[in-house]
Amino acid sequence: FEEWLIVLVGEATLRHPGGETMLGPWDAASFPPGPEGAHKVTNNGDGVVRVAMLSGKSDINIAVYPDSEKVGVWSGDGEVKHLFRRESAVRYFDGEL
Repeated sequence: FEEWLIVLVGEATLRHPGGETMLGPWDAASFPPGPEGAHKVTNNGDGVVRVAMLSGKSDINIAVYPDSEKVGVWSGDGEVKHLFRRESAVRYFDGEL
């Protein structure tokens, strides 16, 4: 698995490809790589929610954020760490000589 989530305090709503699940203290969830592991954690209540996220991701990473239509890119060495709107994409040879 690529990431793990553990709820430490409070109740969180976990959105995943199969729907939504309420998680309470010490509930855990795991997420495989790729679209089948897509997830979002939300505090829909008035209380405090604290979660721990554990990751086995490599330093080089790309993440897609479907709600905001963004793509994140990280090079692992700190040189590249950017978020882009999907609408700003260019074709492969754009700007090449």
